Order: sequence, then C-alpha cells, then structure tokens
Amino acid sequence: MKTPTLLFLHGMWGDAAFWNRFRRKFEGGGFQTEAITFLHHDKPQDSSRLRHVGILDYVAQATRVIEALPDRPVIVGHSMGALVAQKLAESGMAKAMVLVAPVAPAGISCSTWSSFRCISGNLHQIALQQPFVIPWRQSCYGLLNTLSPREMAAIYGSFVHESGKAMREIVTGAVAVDEREVSCPVLAIVGSEDRSTPPSVVRKIAAKYHADYREYEGLCHYLGVAWDAIDDVVEWVSAQELR
Repeated sequence: MKTPTLLFLHGMWGDAAFWNRFRRKFEGGGFQTEAITFLHHDKPQDSSRLRHVGILDYVAQATRVIEALPDRPVIVGHSMGALVAQKLAESGMAKAMVLVAPVAPAGISCSTWSSFRCISGNLHQIALQQPFVIPWRQSCYGLLNTLSPREMAAIYGSFVHESGKAMREIVTGAVAVDEREVSCPVLAIVGSEDRSTPPSVVRKIAAKYHADYREYEGLCHYLGVAWDAIDDVVEWVSAQELR
C-alpha cells in the first residue's frame, strides 16, 4: 500500500528545521515528507514583514502547499502549527492529523498560570501586535525546561521573531475549529512538564476530536528532540489505514 506524504508545520519562533529528527525517522520508514517554513520565518529574517500576519495567513500558505501535493497528507503540527493543522483538517485536507503539544482553538481556555508566565515578557508586543521573540528566561521556564543547558542554548539561538498578531489571536481565542468537520484520525501528544501547552489543556483538545492521547513523563514543550515521542508518532501513523 502506498504510504501517505507527511506535512510538518512548526510552532512559534521556529522554522522547518524543528522537524529534522521526525523527518529522518519517517523517511527511513519509506514515507515522503514535506516541511513548511511559515511566512517571513526564513533566515535572514525581515521581522517587520510579520506585522500583519496571522494564523489564517499560515493556513492559506499551507493550503497552497497541500494543493500542490498528489494527495491529501498526514498533517503533523507543533504548538501554533498544530492550530494551523486543526484548521486544515476542518477543511478536509488531512488524511490524519498529529497534534504535538498543540495550541488550543476557541472554546478551550489556554489560560493557566504557567502559560501566562510564558508570555509575561511580551505582553506589550502582543497587545500591539508587534513581532517578538520570547525572552530567554521565559523560554527556559516554559518551552525548554527539561532540556540540558547545552540544548537550551542551541535551540534558543535558532529562534526567529514571531507574529504578535498570531499570538494575540491565540491568547484571545480568535481561531475557532468545528470539530464536527474533522473526520480524520487524530493523535494528540504532550510532555508532562509542558508549561506552555500543559497536559490539562491538551487533554481537552484530544477530547474535542475524540483523539488518541499520549503523555510523556518528564518531557517539555519542545518535543522535536524526544525520540520516544517521535517513535510513537511513526508507529501511530503506520498503524492507520490511510488511503
């Protein structure tokens, strides 16, 4: 049986390189993969171009990529990219969907003390919809908290500016997804120590889509380097009967 293409969508402050380990694992199993770098996230970056970019602009970009593929892909999204994935699945564009530490759509509150602390250093930019990078302190607290100091420094050094408009849409619950329109199989995964998209929130997202759910003890938000999670995603996708 022909294997589906995997389309990977990165999260905030990132680019397509977030998925390097995922892609190597899937391609080693015979899958084709594609990974998007969202609008104006390329390096060297002109962050001023993010000023008016929001979540639906990322959805439109991904839609164009999908329309150029020979068939609907399995869509794998991390954090903000998982919210983009949910909108794509709502439009029937996914054979299956994997939500990696996903951001919640409208109707599921993402307001926890830990998630607020993650954005506390950027409230001004979010309110004014200005491009921004999460500060080192908040990044270490909420995104990278279970990684080694060396991994923290390397990952933080790769970050680019993100759209303040996109973050404001997330914080205010401006992006709705009709779960009745999502008919594909769904897997949601999260680290037990994720302070940005905590397990309490991700469990609600999984329930919304009647998704399979995996929680990884001792892992943080940055699951791009988590081999246990990567192996489980490959196994789950391989087990689906996707035509």
